[in-house]
Amino acid sequence: MQRLYPLYLHDLSEFTDHYALDDEARWTPSYLDDMLARPVCHCLLVRFGGNAVGFALVATQPFPYMPADADAHLAEFFVAKPYRRRGRGRAAAEATLRLFPGRWSLAVVHGNAPALTFWQTVVGEVTGGDYAEIEGVGETSFRFSAG
Repeated sequence: MQRLYPLYLHDLSEFTDHYALDDEARWTPSYLDDMLARPVCHCLLVRFGGNAVGFALVATQPFPYMPADADAHLAEFFVAKPYRRRGRGRAAAEATLRLFPGRWSLAVVHGNAPALTFWQTVVGEVTGGDYAEIEGVGETSFRFSAG
């Protein structure tokens, strides 16, 4: 997880100026240590051929950075570029959403068109099209039930 997270921040930095390298070439801010320290946060590794190729970070209540009426929040989701567009991320995303039944929230940063299309497809399939997209400041949020 510690090795995959910087790759995720690198990819995300294409769509926001929120992430930058510090004077020791570390990505900041990094929320990984905070997330992993919370008992309501769950780190799931995406594996292919025995190798870790991605992750999902899921928060459950009570978590301060998620809507009060959501049972689970997909805080971070990542699949390394060499493993994308082969159905692996989609399978991992669907499995993640089904692992935590209930009301979900997740957000996609504005400008990240591939991620927006990905989540529209995944959430649409998992819910049969019964979900809401909410435009917010700097992001599009998804609200739906799964599991």
